Amino acid sequence: MPHSTLAPSAMVPALDDAVSYCAASPCYRFAKDSGLCLFHAATIQQHATSLRQYRLSSATMSLQTPPLSSVITTPRRYHDLTSYLPSQSSSGRSSPHSDIVRVSRKLCQVEQCTKRAKSGGLCISHGGGKRCDVDGCVKSAKERGFCISHGGGKRCLGERCNKSALLGGFCAHHGGGRRCGNDGCTKYALSGGFCIAHGGGKRCNFHACPKSAVSGGDCVAHGGGHRCATAGCMKGAVTGGLCIKHGGGKKCLQTACRKNARTKGYCFTHFKAMEALVDGHEDEGDDGGVVEL
Repeated sequence: MPHSTLAPSAMVPALDDAVSYCAASPCYRFAKDSGLCLFHAATIQQHATSLRQYRLSSATMSLQTPPLSSVITTPRRYHDLTSYLPSQSSSGRSSPHSDIVRVSRKLCQVEQCTKRAKSGGLCISHGGGKRCDVDGCVKSAKERGFCISHGGGKRCLGERCNKSALLGGFCAHHGGGRRCGNDGCTKYALSGGFCIAHGGGKRCNFHACPKSAVSGGDCVAHGGGHRCATAGCMKGAVTGGLCIKHGGGKKCLQTACRKNARTKGYCFTHFKAMEALVDGHEDEGDDGGVVEL
């Protein structure tokens, strides 16, 4: 049977039959619903549903959104999160967020001091903040308006103890604060987790000096700490602003004795004498009375 071919014009519907075809040009499917084929009728219906949902959501958002005038007249201030980004000095480039309002952390006005400034623009070490209420005292005030030496701050919870409280509510003598990390040592720990005897705290800045540093970054032997108030004396000052030779430090508890206290509040001479008297009373079996030197 010979193969029959159709002319190209036979594949296109005639103009008189156009009304029976889909109105979506150039679709040649038969019209089924409102002059469209089933495919184009369903597509238009989906578009209409999506358009109605979009208009409904837009109307809801317009009711919840404040007017533009209120947004302009009442600006909000947000916490600056750019402080958590790398600093400009490390990146070498300026931050694109530099125009955001920053919560500035004021530093001490003293050159090269990185401590936080208190009242007066200075840190506590350089005289900023409130001072102790005791006349002539320049130390920083704690609770109740006094420095720690004059009763300010929290006190030790130990019975009849008026020392300053550390971590745990007790002074170092009664177990407060951190203990030395060395095995068997019960002393108070400084920076580094050890007491002074075991290497804790700051060390002297002098080359190869293992001693503990005081004010100024050096030990007493290398010029650190306060000096004796006596003119021409360069020795380290103890209590009273004087060195031991010129009357500074605690004195012996024995009446009229001006020697410095060494052991249990007594000078070396009176402590030995007290020990001898106590040993003598114990040998005699006397367990009462007060030992007088």
